Amino acid sequence: MAGRIPREFIDNLIARIDIVDLIDVRVPLKQAGKNYQARCPFHDEKSPSFSVNREKQFYHCFGCGASGNVISFLMDYERQTFVEAVETLAETLGVDIPRESFGGEKHGQEASLPALYQVQEQAAEFYARQLREHSEAARARDYLQGRGLSDDIIRHFQIGYAPPGWRSLPATLPADQLLASGLAINKEAGGFYDRFRDRIMFPIRDRRGRVVGFGGRVMGDETPKYLNSPETPTFKKHREVYGLYELLSTRKKPERIVVVEGYMDVIALFQHGVAYAVATLGTATSADHADLLFRYAPELVFCFDGDNAGRNAAWKALEASLPALRNDRSIRFLMLPEAHDPDSLVREEGNEGFVRRMAEAQQLSDYFFQHLSENLGLDSIEGRSALFQKASPMIGKLPAGVFRDMMQARLAKLTGHGKALTGTNKSNRPTAIIQKAATERAKPSMLRIILSLLIQNPEFFSLINAEARMELERDEKAGKVAGKLFSIFKERPDIRCGGIPEHFRGEAEYGLVLKLSVLEIPLSAADARTEFLATLEKFVAQMKVLLIQQRLEWLNKKAERLGFTGLDQAELEEYRRLMEKK
Repeated sequence: MAGRIPREFIDNLIARIDIVDLIDVRVPLKQAGKNYQARCPFHDEKSPSFSVNREKQFYHCFGCGASGNVISFLMDYERQTFVEAVETLAETLGVDIPRESFGGEKHGQEASLPALYQVQEQAAEFYARQLREHSEAARARDYLQGRGLSDDIIRHFQIGYAPPGWRSLPATLPADQLLASGLAINKEAGGFYDRFRDRIMFPIRDRRGRVVGFGGRVMGDETPKYLNSPETPTFKKHREVYGLYELLSTRKKPERIVVVEGYMDVIALFQHGVAYAVATLGTATSADHADLLFRYAPELVFCFDGDNAGRNAAWKALEASLPALRNDRSIRFLMLPEAHDPDSLVREEGNEGFVRRMAEAQQLSDYFFQHLSENLGLDSIEGRSALFQKASPMIGKLPAGVFRDMMQARLAKLTGHGKALTGTNKSNRPTAIIQKAATERAKPSMLRIILSLLIQNPEFFSLINAEARMELERDEKAGKVAGKLFSIFKERPDIRCGGIPEHFRGEAEYGLVLKLSVLEIPLSAADARTEFLATLEKFVAQMKVLLIQQRLEWLNKKAERLGFTGLDQAELEEYRRLMEKK
C-alpha cells in the first residue's frame, strides 16, 4: 500500500512554486497593481474578475468565488486529483515524492513507480514496432484493416502486436519491473514468461499520458477474447478508462463523454468523428469512473449493446453514478439495436446516424422510472407501493439539490405517496436568499477579522500574547480553527497564506479557511497590522466582560437559591469585585 505524502514536503512544494508562474502558463495573466488578472477559467465572463496574488500565493475569482492555492488550481483547472496535483508540482521542480508508512517512517516502496511507468512505455513502443515489422504480425495488420482502421488511427492510439512465444519482450527490460507491471508472470519452476502473446495490444494511458497497463485482443476464437493487465501499483481498473488521454489531447473541454464497453468501440467512434468516447476496462462502471469523467464534461452518455448484458451494464452504471449527480450534471442512456455495438453501428450508419441516435438518448430520470416500473402494474396499490420501496433508497443516494427534489416529486406523483414539490417550498427560498445576502453584506465579526488577517498575514502570529491565544482557542465558534492555526505557525514559521488551506483540506473547516483567505477587510485603522492589534484587543476585552457576566450569573443564581448568607466570604468578596468591574 502506498504511504502518505509527508505534510512538510507538500508545504515546501507550495512554498517553492510561484502561483503566478504556474497559472500564467495555463491562463495568461496581466499585471494590475500588485495583483495579476485574467478572465476566469472557471466560468464565462466578459471582463476579468480572476485575481492572483503573488504575495499571498492565492487566487480568487470575484465572479464565481473560485479560490485556492497552486494545488487547488491544478485540481480545478486540470481536473487532477490531490495526489496528481502534488506529482505535477514535484515534476515541475524535478524532485521525487517521499512517502511515509502509517508509523511515520519514510520508505522507498513508491520509488519504483517512475521505473514502472518507464518499462510500460518501452513495452508499448516495442509492441507498436512489432506490428510494423514482425513477420507474424501480418494477421494483426489484416485484422485491423478489416475493421476499417487507418494507419493514422493506429498510430494515434499506438496499437501494437505482442509476438507469439513465451519470451518476446526485450531482455534489456528488468525482470522485477516486468513482473511488477503485470507484463510478465512467474513460473512455478522458476523464471517467468510474457503475459501477452500473439495478441493485438492496446496501451492504456492515464490522464497524463503515462502507460499504466495494456489490453490484448486475440484475432481468432481463442479465449479470453480480451486480456487486461492485472491490478498493479500503476493500474487500478475502477479508476481508469480507456481513451480519456486521447480524447483530452484533441478537445480540452468536451461537451459530453460517451461511455462504451470496448477498446474497438472507442477507436471506431474516434475514426468516424465521435472523438469523445471512452471505455471501462472489463469492469462495471464505478463511482470513481463517474467522478473522474464528470471532471471533464457535464454530460455522460452511456452507450451499451441492446442485449441483456448491455441492459445490465447500463443499470449498474446508473446505480454507480447516482452519488456523483449534481444540478449541473446529466446522464443519458443510448441502448443500441440488437446485434450491434458502437463499432458496427457507426461503420454502418456513419457519424451523422450515430450522433442522431445520441441526440435521442434517454434521460436518466426517464430510464430510472421506466426500468423500476417494469412488470409492477402501477394501476394497483401493490405496484405503486413496490415502486416506492425500490426507488426511495436510490433517490436518497442523490446529492441534495433541485434534481433530487424533482425526482422525489415525480415518485410521489407516480405512487401517490410522499411529498411533491409545492409553492410552499418555493416561497421560503426568497427569504433565505435575502437573509444570506444581508449577512454577506454585513461587516465581518471581530473573530472573522482576526482570523482572516492572521491567515493572510501569518507573521501576525507573533503579535498574539498568551492571554489572547487562550481566549481565541476556547471560543466556541473559532477555537478549533484558531488552535490549528497556532500549531501550524509554530511548526512552519515561514508558511505563507497559500500553504495554510492544505492543512485543512478534507476537514469541515476547509471551506471557511478558503473564505477567510480571500476575505476583504475594511481597514478603519492605518494598516492591516494596526487593525489586527486593535480588533484583537477589543475581542479580548469583550471576552473578559463575557466571563464576568457568566460568573455573576452563577453567583446570582446561587444567592437566589440560598440567599446571600449562603455565599461564603470569598464569594461575597468576588461578587463585589466583579460588580465594580462591570
